[in-house]
Amino acid sequence: MFGTTMLLTVGHALDRAKEEGMVVRLNIAGDWVTGQVINSDGHGVAVLESNGDLCVVRQEAVTAVRMPSVESGPHVPSQSPQQRTEFVVPSTAPAGAGAN
Repeated sequence: MFGTTMLLTVGHALDRAKEEGMVVRLNIAGDWVTGQVINSDGHGVAVLESNGDLCVVRQEAVTAVRMPSVESGPHVPSQSPQQRTEFVVPSTAPAGAGAN
């Protein structure tokens, strides 16, 4: 781990998400937007949400990008406007296991 340097940026994450067709979560002004990055040109980002809405924002407005793990694959969580939750990843545990 020591002796190596890796610069991770929002732009790099958006480019990777676009190239791999990932569904990601973007934090924009404190609100999370979930969808597939369909374009990112260094100035703006276009995200297609699961309900068909297109969200276009300035790249510098994106403060965080949440990407799914490689094992979970693409997954678009359904979200009602009243319910804002963290990124939803399909569970591999049996139903009821680990519920508190």
